[in-house]
Amino acid sequence: MISFKGIDTSQIVKRSGERRIGETLSPEGSFVILGIPESIGVRANYGIGGTETAWNSFINAFLNLQENRFLSGKNICIKGAFEIDQHRDWSVDQLRMAVTHIDEALAIQVKEIFAAGKIPIVIGGGHNNAYPLLKSAFSVFQKKTNVINLDAHADFRHLEGRHSGNAFSYAAKEGYLGKYSVLGLKKEYAPEYMLHSLEKHGAELHFLDKLPDFRTFDRVIQKVLQEYSGEKYGVELDVDVLAHVLSSAMTAHGLPIPWACHYLRLTAPNALYLHICEGATELYDGRTSPGTGKVLAELVSSFIQGFVH
Repeated sequence: MISFKGIDTSQIVKRSGERRIGETLSPEGSFVILGIPESIGVRANYGIGGTETAWNSFINAFLNLQENRFLSGKNICIKGAFEIDQHRDWSVDQLRMAVTHIDEALAIQVKEIFAAGKIPIVIGGGHNNAYPLLKSAFSVFQKKTNVINLDAHADFRHLEGRHSGNAFSYAAKEGYLGKYSVLGLKKEYAPEYMLHSLEKHGAELHFLDKLPDFRTFDRVIQKVLQEYSGEKYGVELDVDVLAHVLSSAMTAHGLPIPWACHYLRLTAPNALYLHICEGATELYDGRTSPGTGKVLAELVSSFIQGFVH
């Protein structure tokens, strides 16, 4: 079952002389934040569940960010989040069928945001949710969407039923995906058939081992943006590319959080949407990290500041 609910603002901590982002939010805001707390897509890809836990942690942290000259809630609307039964006992086939229903539900919400001329900021959830974002964009704008993806994985797996590992291959097949650039891709987790499919699509791949320092990382982003000059694009960030941040595929060998903030600030000005996915505060295998929500809040803050300033 899939339903939708608004946010609980009672978690805002109020202090004399201070204002929190959550106190100044506007339903007319240009940035519309939407939560899709689920790990059905991750588990349908044989991953570890728990990505449904990121949203509540994120929203608590984000609502309590300071309202100041750098970040204002007046341009931000938090639409709410889906409520999705996680069905922990379901088979892979059942999970993959469920992903198609999530696709449909998310596409309806995002299509409304695009049609209103606003920028959706989607907090997952699995990377499966990139597909309905691209489908919605195609429906509204009637053209393919370019994508820049900061990710350890390209999510271009076989068309074997929907899951978190094939959002972009399905989008490519349906004609929704335009140019595709992946930054931070790990060679060790890229199947040869996927590399071939990415080459066939014309994707631009920047491997993690070729990003040894911040200067190189910045130069690669600038190069990609130059190639996309004047064109809109979707901005994707899979938390599994970051070192020591709890995710369905957590790694110690990843990028620092400040680099990800820099990536979001640079890509924000021409962004059609932002999608941050795969983060978690608690995984089904028992691992926990209560600080994930703060990381996600700072990432979203960096994106909005990059767009506004």
